[in-house]
Parts: sequence; structure tokens; C-alpha cells
Amino acid sequence: MAINLQEGSKEEWFRSIKYALHHPERMKATSEIPSSDRPQPSQTMDHQAYEQACETLSRVDNRIPPEVIQKAVKLLFSTYLLPDYDLTQAQIHELTSTNMLALVLPLPDSGHFQMPPPFRKRQTHTYALFHGTSLRTSQLIILEGKIRPANWSYHKNLQRCDMPTFGAFFLGREVSNSDKTIPEWVARELLDTIQKKGKGQQEVIIGAMYRGAFAHTAYKAGGNEMAQLGVADKGIVTTSEKYTIAHSNHVGLKFVALKWQNLIDKIDLGASSSEDLNYLSTEDRYSGRR
Repeated sequence: MAINLQEGSKEEWFRSIKYALHHPERMKATSEIPSSDRPQPSQTMDHQAYEQACETLSRVDNRIPPEVIQKAVKLLFSTYLLPDYDLTQAQIHELTSTNMLALVLPLPDSGHFQMPPPFRKRQTHTYALFHGTSLRTSQLIILEGKIRPANWSYHKNLQRCDMPTFGAFFLGREVSNSDKTIPEWVARELLDTIQKKGKGQQEVIIGAMYRGAFAHTAYKAGGNEMAQLGVADKGIVTTSEKYTIAHSNHVGLKFVALKWQNLIDKIDLGASSSEDLNYLSTEDRYSGRR
């Protein structure tokens, strides 16, 4: 009989997949839900109401570009928040490290935006979470009032099956248990930091909060599969790539943010023109140094 040292590892992988797949507290990922069962955003809006909403948002801060105003208003109409949403509560955050500006649109604290119960029914730790996503996915998130776990692929051959997931990937920071909303300084810091990561450079940033009974478990190795299993047990973990994964059943939405580059023109265009400039070849520029 041949000795196979890998057999035990394979069986452990199968057990882990079965454990996660049938876990009663696991929320389904979007990839597990048929497209016909997903919420559908509105495809139309009243033109006069649209123009009035754009005008209201433009008065919040004159630095908001027209295309950002239009994108924000269309997002709110498509998710049925407008025309009732109060656009005057919108905020602008200056992100000094990345030289960006962010339009922050707080979400209502009622209905399907209410905070879910804490993990293990006890709040001893609270985290602010930021999730970068596309416009289309942000519509689904707002319509459902939840950020579903990361997508994964099922295969009946468990050797080819992904690990079922319990949470999405965030940039996270622990905050006070008394905080009911994300503190403004935390919002600025994380909006600035997330811009430096791939997920943060997507069109929309969702601000959320998590409450639970345990501090995050920090994984230095082991891959995202091991981290997802840790979420099932502890509620929140950080990966070796410094992302936070929080249990989707215990994450509540707080705001939607759109960002743009803070391009302030400090050049006096009248001082010179392109005709005044001399363009030299590389050889000419360095010829005097030889």
C-alpha cells in the first residue's frame, strides 16, 4: 500500500467545504441567487424631479463636478431613495493623502438600513467598514440593505469547489461601541486609505458598520479560505493582505460615497503660452554637461 501524505489534507478540505456550505448562519452570495430573484433597480425617473435634485445637490458644494452630481442622483433614483431623500444632508470630505474629494450620502437608519443584531448577540467590539464596488452592484446593495459575501463557485466535485463565503472584503477600523454612525474623522481616513487599494478605486464606496462579541482575528497566512471559515466562528477577521472580512448577517449600511480627483488649477494661464516654450531633445538638454 502506497503512502499518501496528501490524503488527510484533501479530506480536511472536503469537511471544511461541507461545514461552510450547510452552515445555518451563512448568507448566500450574489452568485448563488438567480438573476430573476435579485432586486431590480428602477429604469426611469421624472425629468423635472431629476433636474431639481441635481440643482439641490449642486448647492451643497460648488466643487462637486456635474458628472458626479448626475451619477449620484441617478443612483438614488434607481434605488427608490429619491425623490424623498434629503440631499441637503450630503457631505464633502477632503482626502489629503490622495488629493481626492468625496461626496458622502448618508443612508436612512430605518427600514432595511437598520443595524442588524451583533454577532453572537453581544456587542463588545464595533468596526467601521468600507467596501469598494461598481455602480451596478451598489444598486443591489442599496436595494437589499446588505453587502452579501464574496462570490464563489460551486462544483459538485469538491476538489474543484471554492470555499463558501461568510463575508465580503472591506477596509476596516475598530471604533467606539458608543458610535452609532461612522465618526467623520474615521470616514475621511478610510476613504483616503482605500483609494490606495484596488477595491477602493472602483466607482462607489459603501460605508458600513459591524458589531460583535469578539475582536478580529488576524491571519498572517493560510489564505482567504481559512479566513472565511474564521468569520463563521469569530464574526470578523483580517487577512494577510490587511483586508477585513466581516460576517454579512451583522453588517449594516451607513452611507454611499463617490470620489473624484481634487484638481485645483493654480496655474495662471495668461502668464505664458505654448509658443513661449522651447522643447529640446534629450541629446540637446544634456549636451552642455559633457
